[in-house]
Amino acid sequence: MNTHKINIRLRMIIIKNNKLLTTYTKNGDFYYYVGGHLEYGETILEGCKREIIEECGKGTEFTIKKVLYIRDFFDKKENNQNVELFILGDINKFEELEHHLDPQHEDGHVWLTWLDIENLPNNLFPKTLNKKLLEDFNKGFPNAGEYIGEID
Repeated sequence: MNTHKINIRLRMIIIKNNKLLTTYTKNGDFYYYVGGHLEYGETILEGCKREIIEECGKGTEFTIKKVLYIRDFFDKKENNQNVELFILGDINKFEELEHHLDPQHEDGHVWLTWLDIENLPNNLFPKTLNKKLLEDFNKGFPNAGEYIGEID
């Protein structure tokens, strides 16, 4: 019997003062968008709020603006399908999040950092979204729910 799983991932796009909030992992030397998996029984908004609190700490409030991008990809190694929602939103914190350690990684190798939206590094994943994100940011994010398919 072929068993497979569909994961829904939430990625929050939070931009303040021309800075994008990201998670950095020292062991792999790369950045990724803040977020995680939607849990069974949660709404998208509930999942975003839970993930933000998990990653940014208690007292962090997330406001959803809109779903910007929808991406899907297959992980053949894990035999599952992934649907990823990139959600534009805002939070009530800024400076205190710089180098905030991720409590789910007790060894201290994962933390939050703000990146200059105009100069995103090549090791921010997914890489091919960086140019599009900057273009859409400069246009004021005119679109919503745009399907971007499989990207690196």
